[in-house]
Amino acid sequence: MTLAYIINNLLFVVPCILLLLLVFRDQIKTPSFLWVFAGSSLFLIFSFWGTYIYLIYSTSMQRMLLSIAAIFSGVLIFSSACRYSFWQSLFIISVIKSYSENVRFLSSYLYFLYTGTLPGHGILPISCLMIMLTMLTFPAILLFCGKLLRPALDCTVSLSVWKWVWVIPVSGNAFYTLMVTPEFSNYSVYPENKFLFIPPLWILLTFSTYIILLKMIMDVSKSIVLRENLHLSEIQIAAQQKQMELFQSNIQESRRFRHDLRHHFLALEGFFHDNDMEGLKTYIRQSAAMLPTQPTKIYCHNTALNALLCYYTEQAEKEHVRPSFQVSLPEKLCFPDAELCILIGNLLENAVEACRRMKSQDRFLDVSLSAPSNYILLIQVRNSYEGTVRQAQDGSFLSSKGKDRKGIGISSVLGITEKCGGIAEIRYENQTFEVSLFLNHRPEAEKAFHT
Repeated sequence: MTLAYIINNLLFVVPCILLLLLVFRDQIKTPSFLWVFAGSSLFLIFSFWGTYIYLIYSTSMQRMLLSIAAIFSGVLIFSSACRYSFWQSLFIISVIKSYSENVRFLSSYLYFLYTGTLPGHGILPISCLMIMLTMLTFPAILLFCGKLLRPALDCTVSLSVWKWVWVIPVSGNAFYTLMVTPEFSNYSVYPENKFLFIPPLWILLTFSTYIILLKMIMDVSKSIVLRENLHLSEIQIAAQQKQMELFQSNIQESRRFRHDLRHHFLALEGFFHDNDMEGLKTYIRQSAAMLPTQPTKIYCHNTALNALLCYYTEQAEKEHVRPSFQVSLPEKLCFPDAELCILIGNLLENAVEACRRMKSQDRFLDVSLSAPSNYILLIQVRNSYEGTVRQAQDGSFLSSKGKDRKGIGISSVLGITEKCGGIAEIRYENQTFEVSLFLNHRPEAEKAFHT
């Protein structure tokens, strides 16, 4: 094992580690020592001894197995040290490994273009080319990971697509090992063939596929979130429409009663004139029964929010849930109506849904909304539930509506809370689920929400 061979392996591994640290440093957690030790040992074995066999003695199939084994050893380390799931880690490591492989592949290609022969295993000119290409391409791959890969991972907390999306980069690595590198190596034997174009075309195909795939994943995630927000908007419109119908009904009842008020006074005067107290009591009782019996609840002065609270109060009562709403809000808040309705609508819908699934009749929903000032909003929602609260490896909550589907509502709530510069606390114990939010209005937060 020569010095050039060691340098080439370090140039393959170090950019990967540096890239992972720069892009995912805020996701690092305290890892399990056993997993890190096992992953590090396997990674070193497959990176040095395995690569030596890979380059000199092994067949294409053995090289592919070694390549996949190296990916999984890296995944063991990364998934144990970061909050991403195993499948997300597998996708990340496969993409990063593709970058290092393409740098090495392009270095061999440039060496071939300059000398007319393919490079040997572990020579210093290749090390120099790898250093140069890494310095030139590292800003681009860092931008790709920071602006596309990382956002795609973070915005798909509601999806389980990573359970199968990892197949694409892993298959690409396998195809590269089985088909691309052996064919390129044969170019020195068949200098007249078309394999001269393999490296640039392969690199273009690889990362254009990743870019298109990640953009599609982000678009799907955004469409799902928009669909959920549309669902909340439809609920809000229905709530406001029902409230308006109730207002209209009460107004018509009041108009009719005022129109008949003169006749009531004449009737009362007749009872008094005849000194018929029993008849008077009966008439008053019958007249009172004709008054509007559906008073409109007023929780706050915000029309949209008040309609939403009235709607979920009615939904809770239909599900035999004991609702308790304590609302103390000023006439004007600095938080946009859309923001408030998404936050509270998601929380109340999840709470009512959890109560609906209960077999026990001991169901409750406690909501507290208060604003110490126009710029600070405190939200607390407590509800009963049955069963277990499921969480993914990254800490996100799994939805009860589908297997391994992550909850969109709570993710949306946490996202808006973060944009508002707020703090969220979620607790669940003794069959009580509680979400507490502290929102601190900032102009830049409102701008971020609208953008």
